[in-house]
Amino acid sequence: MERAETLEHLTFFEAFVASDRERLAAIATRRSFGEGATIFDEGDEPGSIRVLESGLVSLRQKQKDGLGDVQMMIIRDSGSVFGIAALVGEEHVYPHSAVCLEDTELIEIDGERLLALLHAEPEAGVRILLRFAQYISSRLTGAREQIRSRIRPGLISHG
Repeated sequence: MERAETLEHLTFFEAFVASDRERLAAIATRRSFGEGATIFDEGDEPGSIRVLESGLVSLRQKQKDGLGDVQMMIIRDSGSVFGIAALVGEEHVYPHSAVCLEDTELIEIDGERLLALLHAEPEAGVRILLRFAQYISSRLTGAREQIRSRIRPGLISHG
């Protein structure tokens, strides 16, 4: 269990009211990983949502032709969230692997306990889910802009 004050200093948690940070801190754990460590593998069942405290994490996805994997994203900003598949339940898997590029400190929020919290405390649950939705929306907007910057106009159909 982490202290709410620890979460308060991480970007993702700044927008939460103090009582919601306390609820999340109660189901959060700090974890340390060395350089080269795998946090989770593509295809694993999601167990926890991760929030970067310090370090550098590569999100990697296997190529369909079996010739290795491709780096999809680098998580480097303190307070960045990844492993959000744990929020949507057991029928999903992590769509990529997460590998530490240097010594890394994370806050892990247990997915099952988070889902139980959301059900047990609906008012807090709505606020927490709204913050996750805002974060996911921001990431999708960033990904869309990245794709747009790499293609020529007219290559994507709007139909």
